[in-house]
Amino acid sequence: MDTLDRTPTSEPSPAEGGATGTQVLDRPTTVLPPPPPGAVPADPSGRDRRLGWRDYVAVAAVAGVTSALVAVPLARTDGTTAVDAPVASGATTERAPLDVPSGSSLVAAIADRVSPAVVRIDVQAQGGRGSGSGVIYSQDGMVITNAHVVQGAGEVAVTLPDGKRHVAEVLGADPRSDIAVLDVDATGLPVPAFADATPGVGDDAIAIGSPFGLDGSVTAGIVSAVNRTVSSPRAPLVDMIQTDAAINPGNSGGALVNAAGEVIGINTAILSGGGGGNDGIGFAIPIGTATAIADELIEFGEVRHAFLGITGADVAPDVAELYNLPVDAGAVVTSVGPDTPAAAAGLQRGDIVTAIDGDEVRSMQELAGRIQRFSPDDTVTLTVARGQETLEIEVTLAEQPDVP
Repeated sequence: MDTLDRTPTSEPSPAEGGATGTQVLDRPTTVLPPPPPGAVPADPSGRDRRLGWRDYVAVAAVAGVTSALVAVPLARTDGTTAVDAPVASGATTERAPLDVPSGSSLVAAIADRVSPAVVRIDVQAQGGRGSGSGVIYSQDGMVITNAHVVQGAGEVAVTLPDGKRHVAEVLGADPRSDIAVLDVDATGLPVPAFADATPGVGDDAIAIGSPFGLDGSVTAGIVSAVNRTVSSPRAPLVDMIQTDAAINPGNSGGALVNAAGEVIGINTAILSGGGGGNDGIGFAIPIGTATAIADELIEFGEVRHAFLGITGADVAPDVAELYNLPVDAGAVVTSVGPDTPAAAAGLQRGDIVTAIDGDEVRSMQELAGRIQRFSPDDTVTLTVARGQETLEIEVTLAEQPDVP
């Protein structure tokens, strides 16, 4: 299972993957897509099992008393293609080239530079105590972490690397992007350099945080992949950085750093075969995405997300064969919410979305992720296979409604 550094006391209900009341969110479902008109299902035997959101768990926060894990299922990666992450915000600080002293290692030099800007976050929630990590975002006390780290917390405290502990205010948290911003009463804090470009596969990757409450822990690896899509109960996390640097419970919200000593991501989740431990597949939110969300939270206290108004499922080759579909990849619509942009544009159950604004869509995860890159009120063009027809349907997106 995967883990994100969250502190909820229970797992989300499977019902959260579909409709809530009259709202239909842009999420994958586990329901087989309906056959298009006239389709004859083929033999369903021998279908491969596919990873669902319960196969991924948030890197759980460490329970303060028992050292047990509060495991929260997250999502899957499906290898879909995504665009590069946005450039980091204006909070980026100029830094001199990384100096590696004679006889020292690159990792040691990186740890020496960045560790002073990575903090431990302790939370008190109804279900007990937990801990995670955070990255200092401004000299006057702004700290970026994961939303799941502070979810449901009654009290939040930040412990700086010098041992000073501050009660923190949660300025805002966005569960859909899994980013939160805290504010502590402190000045003159060290701010790390933030990378302004997407890392490349094979680049050095160093994770810094407080796994299991062990402050200042440093692990090293490489960037294993970029542009991963990781599903969650609310919405897919897109453009994720995959790394084999060891990430464990308590690392959530901490820094993933490159060989130049620049923060390239906020550690968020792992894919684990069992027990919630590290199996060498971890994920980080690109720092450009994290800082853009943080800036909105600081200014407005919330983030507006675009919304289409469907649930759907992947059209994989086996599903296409099962239902004799006209395409072998895409996102098939399993439900359309009333009074949603999708309904207004005329999307129907059984439609297969194969592209958005001309860019190919190969899965429901990919479609939901692409929608997240737009803003409410943007108009997009969906390429849709309906029976034997190919349609171009314009949709004006709305703001994502709140869900429990």
